[in-house]
Amino acid sequence: MKLKKIITAAIGPVFAILAALIVGGIILFIVGLNPIRTYSELFKLGMGTHLGITESLKIMAPLLIMSAGLIIVFRAGIWNIGGNGQFLMGAIFVGGIAPLLINEFPLYLCFVILGLVGFFGGAMWISIPAILKAKYEINEIIVTMMMDFVALNFTAYLVKGPLIEHPGRFPQTMVLPLEKRLPFIPFTEIHIGLIIGLIAIVLAHYFMRRTTWGYEFRLSGENKKAAFYAGVNIKKVTILAMLISGGLAGLAGANDVLGIKGAFQGEWNPGYAFSAIPLVFLARLNGIAVIPLAYFFSFLAIGGEFMSRAANVPVFFVQIIEALMPIFFGISEYIQKKGKLFWKS
Repeated sequence: MKLKKIITAAIGPVFAILAALIVGGIILFIVGLNPIRTYSELFKLGMGTHLGITESLKIMAPLLIMSAGLIIVFRAGIWNIGGNGQFLMGAIFVGGIAPLLINEFPLYLCFVILGLVGFFGGAMWISIPAILKAKYEINEIIVTMMMDFVALNFTAYLVKGPLIEHPGRFPQTMVLPLEKRLPFIPFTEIHIGLIIGLIAIVLAHYFMRRTTWGYEFRLSGENKKAAFYAGVNIKKVTILAMLISGGLAGLAGANDVLGIKGAFQGEWNPGYAFSAIPLVFLARLNGIAVIPLAYFFSFLAIGGEFMSRAANVPVFFVQIIEALMPIFFGISEYIQKKGKLFWKS
């Protein structure tokens, strides 16, 4: 019975991925490119090489951390479209503060402090939409999305002005030496941010399914009236869920600065939220299902970069595939729902 449930739940995401790849292939054919050769390069370079696998696993870390926060906030029935802005705020906080701490405290203590700093940066940035939503019922979709643009410009100002390492040169904060960054997992070239990401997604899954707060979040998301009459403080749930989501997005930013970049760089915006949002919906907001899908989306991003050089395909082609997946997932859900009603009748 459990296996049947898993297979049934997997039908929608698998259909969405295959349909998106097929439509992507048709688009490639229309513009005069060979779909078979293009996809061959995508899978070969993204999954079939040591470099591709390593880079995919590195990108997987922030995707997992951000997805953990999105699962919590979406389960609570609240939208957070501003993950990129929260990511950037966490990253700029860490990029600016890390050089001041890294030589003053033991390294692992620094990582803990800077992780909290990143979390605070993201949580602080989403606190405005959270308060507006909880107190005044102002649409959080619009506010979180608009805060993205503010964060992008605000961080650009900081890294080109007060936090720049060398005025007149490339805008970035002071670069951390390699030995002061997150250590690698033994026998790999992947930093421990991946382990942090896995822990975050498992904890989010456990939190939502096995704790009282998780139950209140889910009840609030499913039926706010029922939650209110059950004694759930809806305003508290709204603010708390949004702060956790924003904080984890900020932690993802800290992860990238401490594990990969070593600094916050000007005009830097990896846009992980644009991948994390469709990812968590394809996973049906299930933390365990997020893990393989996070690797798939990471592989698409890295494979897409390699493919753009090898097969002369625009790098944004992968974004088209990612955008098509939620559409086909919705179609699949509609067909499955109609099919169940048909067989019942």
